[in-house]
Amino acid sequence: MKSARLLVLGAAALVAIAVAPVAVGLASALVLYELFADPYARLARHVPPRFAAALTVCAALIVVVGPMVWLGFHIATRVPAVVATVTAYRNQHADSSVTGIPAQVQTQAANAASSVGNELPGLFQSLAHSAAWALLNWSIALLGVYYLLTAASTSWQRFARLLPLSPAGAETLRTRFRDITQGMVAGTLLSAAIQGVSIGTGFWLAGLSDPLFWGAAAAVATLVPVVGNNVVSVPAIVLLVVRQNYTGAITLAIFSGLFPPIIDRVVRATVSRRVGRVHPMVTLVGALVGVTIAGVAGLILGPIALAMFFVLLDVYDKEQAGLQPV
Repeated sequence: MKSARLLVLGAAALVAIAVAPVAVGLASALVLYELFADPYARLARHVPPRFAAALTVCAALIVVVGPMVWLGFHIATRVPAVVATVTAYRNQHADSSVTGIPAQVQTQAANAASSVGNELPGLFQSLAHSAAWALLNWSIALLGVYYLLTAASTSWQRFARLLPLSPAGAETLRTRFRDITQGMVAGTLLSAAIQGVSIGTGFWLAGLSDPLFWGAAAAVATLVPVVGNNVVSVPAIVLLVVRQNYTGAITLAIFSGLFPPIIDRVVRATVSRRVGRVHPMVTLVGALVGVTIAGVAGLILGPIALAMFFVLLDVYDKEQAGLQPV
């Protein structure tokens, strides 16, 4: 028996090493399954299960990938104009002999623009490489969620028997995973969307062009830990100051610096009370670790994985103490 366990553990370790490059796609499949399992179940009552699974995967593709494709297309179309603007501004204001505070601010902004212009080619090359891996992982995620939708009930029963938990503990673990996943994704995306609307409104009131695009870009940037939407709003505020549009700069600072933190706290607190109960520190640390390991997808996968680790410890501890896990 001991030899058999060692053989199984060794085989599991080899499989884990083999699938590590596509682990993000496999984990994303689990998250997508928890998000779309209920719509699939309702749809499967009216159409054959495999057809319902195919329709659900198409809906997931449109809902998840569609906005990213739209944003990527608009970024690609604006790259030549951004490069030309950076170059023109650098050539116009790069004189280091100027005096006066406004002129010095313009010179510093020109130097920063020069650095950004030099870094753009390498940045886009890195993004292209990341996009290729993201496409592969998303393909695996969509294929994986299709098979999970059609066989999740039997697959979970087999997996639950391998856990060192009672049937009630395994069911609690499954329920908590569903609640945490739905709560984490709903809270994160809803908060990002509302913050994007706030920042886009600030761009519009400040008189800047393309407020819809920049609002969408800020919504995506909000998912990035620590820096967040500052990567979109701060350069715009600096641009408004350089143009001496101080009213617009103050307006954008309010809509991008004051409102988003309030929106984030209110939305996350509301969603957390309804579904997943996750401490904000778990979300922050999980996102920081997740983005290091899994890239952009780690912003969602990291907090979920860390939260589930603590849930597993909680369920196991209660079972060892003879308590009913909840």
